[in-house]
Amino acid sequence: MRLIRAKARPAEAASSRYHGGVQVAIYADRDPGGKKLIATLQRRLKNEEIRAWQVKKKAPFTLVHSGDRYTKIRVTFVPAGTPTFSRAARAGALGAFRNPEPALLATISDGPSADRVLGFVVGMLTRHAGPLGVSGVGIPLSQTGARR
Repeated sequence: MRLIRAKARPAEAASSRYHGGVQVAIYADRDPGGKKLIATLQRRLKNEEIRAWQVKKKAPFTLVHSGDRYTKIRVTFVPAGTPTFSRAARAGALGAFRNPEPALLATISDGPSADRVLGFVVGMLTRHAGPLGVSGVGIPLSQTGARR
């Protein structure tokens, strides 16, 4: 498992970083399209092997955290090769993680607890990295990764 860090932004810009959502680049070496990762995640959620998350929508695959405080924050997973992924890549949402292209892009919706949910997502991906096939996670922090 490799955790890749992008260049940090200045302190004054970082305070408003999560307004408009944040993206997480997810790498899966053996699953370039990310479909197997999503299918495995769905199965593990259904079998209650992962209990902290609930499926909100199947297409695009969207999760919400089970905790009452975080139910308004959605995490949407978009596989590489889809129009939504291509739009995000063109808009600069991948930041320093454009090359190599990630298998999936997870977008965490804006909200007062988005930073906590970001930690939960990264934690879930790293704890279950083996079964999910996750080989790396990247969080773009540069200006090019910020949505306006």
